[in-house]
Amino acid sequence: MSLKKDLLKYTPRKEQKEAMSFIESEYQKNKLNKFFLLNLPVGSGKSHLALMIADWYKKNVNKMARVDIITNSKILQDQYSGTYESISDLKGKENYECETYSCSCAQGAEFNRLNKTSCEACPYASARESFVGGNVSLTNFYLYILYAIYNPKLMESRDARVLIVDEAHEFDDVMSNFISIKITETIVKKFKFSNETQIIKMLKGVSTISQYVDFLKFFSSEIISTIESMESGMSNQSRNVKSDKRDLKISKLLKTKNNDVKMMQLATDLKQYQSKIEIFLKEYKENPNNWVLEPNYNEKTKQKELSLEPIWAYDYLDKYVFSQYDMVFLMSGTILDKNLFCQLNGLDVTKAVYYSIASPFPLRNRPIYYMPVGKMSYKSKEDTFKKYIPYIQKLLDKYKNKKGIIHTNSFELAKWIENSIKDKRLIFHDSSNKDEMLKYHMESEEPTVIVSPSMDTGVSFDNDSARFQIIAKVPYPSLGSQKNKMRQSNNPDWYAWKTVSGFIQMTGRPVRSDMDYADTIVIDGSFGDVIKHSSHFIPDWIQDAIKRINIKVGA
Repeated sequence: MSLKKDLLKYTPRKEQKEAMSFIESEYQKNKLNKFFLLNLPVGSGKSHLALMIADWYKKNVNKMARVDIITNSKILQDQYSGTYESISDLKGKENYECETYSCSCAQGAEFNRLNKTSCEACPYASARESFVGGNVSLTNFYLYILYAIYNPKLMESRDARVLIVDEAHEFDDVMSNFISIKITETIVKKFKFSNETQIIKMLKGVSTISQYVDFLKFFSSEIISTIESMESGMSNQSRNVKSDKRDLKISKLLKTKNNDVKMMQLATDLKQYQSKIEIFLKEYKENPNNWVLEPNYNEKTKQKELSLEPIWAYDYLDKYVFSQYDMVFLMSGTILDKNLFCQLNGLDVTKAVYYSIASPFPLRNRPIYYMPVGKMSYKSKEDTFKKYIPYIQKLLDKYKNKKGIIHTNSFELAKWIENSIKDKRLIFHDSSNKDEMLKYHMESEEPTVIVSPSMDTGVSFDNDSARFQIIAKVPYPSLGSQKNKMRQSNNPDWYAWKTVSGFIQMTGRPVRSDMDYADTIVIDGSFGDVIKHSSHFIPDWIQDAIKRINIKVGA
């Protein structure tokens, strides 16, 4: 379907028409404007606006231009592709089924590499070809960055002139995480190096950035020699397996021990680590002061882990992404401040324009009740939590027939609630079953309440899936993170902006249309500090919704 036909299926909203009018006006004023920062809350219709922008650019600026749309979540990616047929959608290989071997295309590709064969028809290859040649193409942040850094020729062949970034407030963090590098004992053991003991001993001795860099150089050389050994050690028997036998199931091969398919997969994973190390060493050499050593304790493996992370990602955003386009549109409900957002994302503020609107939803449908019970700061969180229990229970009773959310901002707080409040309505999840528990909540006919540290963005709780939500902890960035400490030290405004941005994202989860409604109750007393010290980032339409209340337990 053509872009025109997709657009004709829907009547543009008032907010979308006004945004387009602004874009057209600013372009006519100064055609050198490259960055359009569009602060658009939930309900503004960002996805349809993205197609309107693509259509406008092709009609008025460059009719041959291709347009890229990227977003952070596969859920939102599916919403785009499920709604608009003119969009060429691309996900990672693991999301496509290989018809030859009855496995994922990622696994099928490994088997083909092993046997020096290829599938007659590959769903992933077809999707990628469509993506490269599409007038308007769509993918997620992770896959886009993967191609931008490791396969730039593919992106060059596409030669898109316009980039539209949806959920743009998260783009710098995704880039930062992608550039980061972490080598653990578990990773080393996975690849079964011949000198595994030596590598682990050297890894355990790392305590500074310079030591980590030296280790990575050594580790890189070990990877190269191990890959060579793996590939030369493939058995002739496995190489001679014919890939055109449709009854051959790669899944069966993968279940066997020490087979060559697994070895080939390990070799591919090692190559990815090798590429990642090469990129890091290159970027480190160019800017050695932009890195921090981030310690972490893995509860599952009971091991201390160290990762090297960039303090700021703006250099990489410009180098690998923004510099490749003539015009960039960054859309989010939480851009909030033009100058700061440009600074954090490496944008030339003189070539940027800013557009912002209030929430289109009625104030009565989205009240924010501030009911301070206690502060969830590091020093007072245990005392506060004891106070929380009767209040949370009272709120659960108040909304006993309604579905809801409890935002905890940490697994620790979620666990406290799980151990202290025995209510069959409460649903909990860990890092491995989030999607499963979310689906259960959405489909349940009971008034379930999902308790989560990570439902603050990228998830829609439309209509009856959430008629109330409790914010048990204000989403301050953790200062247990060395990177966050450095960011706060270098730019205190970042900390305030990040907190407000996270809070606004939370408030937007349950109210998704002008007919939708939900109550938000904030019980963390630290929210008072946010209102006091960060009010310049809080838009009027949020401030107008805040009402301070008091609920007495037992009343």
